[in-house]
Amino acid sequence: MTARPEGYRVFERFDRWSARASQWLYALGVYGALPALLGLVTIDVLLRYFFSMPFQWSRDANGLLLLVTLFSALPQAWDRGHHIRMEIFYTRLHERGRIVADVLSALAAVVFFVLLAVQALRFSRYMLVTGETGEDLVAPLWPFMVFMAVCGVVFAARVIANPQATPPADQPARGLWI
Repeated sequence: MTARPEGYRVFERFDRWSARASQWLYALGVYGALPALLGLVTIDVLLRYFFSMPFQWSRDANGLLLLVTLFSALPQAWDRGHHIRMEIFYTRLHERGRIVADVLSALAAVVFFVLLAVQALRFSRYMLVTGETGEDLVAPLWPFMVFMAVCGVVFAARVIANPQATPPADQPARGLWI
């Protein structure tokens, strides 16, 4: 049995790290932010329509919870092959065309999400310095911008580790629709 080269072991660690981060983000979104969003919307609707006493800050909070929910699900959606592509065209491509489309989409995803992470980090510093808050929710917004940057880095890492967006073998295969 031959030993694997050091570069391969580094890539395996990178893959494991990014997969764990992706799963953690997904759990945060699905088991934390999404139920909080559901609960807040429900309570706000009940207060608004039955007691005429809505929360003033609920729209800001709902937007932030939706941001956390969506961004935390992106890396896991890529890994499970639930990303959006134009299936009507993709399924009609020959094998070589699909490979080119997969490479181009992976490259575009890495570039876009790395740039998004860099810009989010730069803007979060500005938000911290200026003390930017929501319109009605007087809470700092910079942590959410940092969260977007973290999700962007994890997403780019998952695209690098899994450029074809193939679901793991331990997950059941699904059709084109979720």
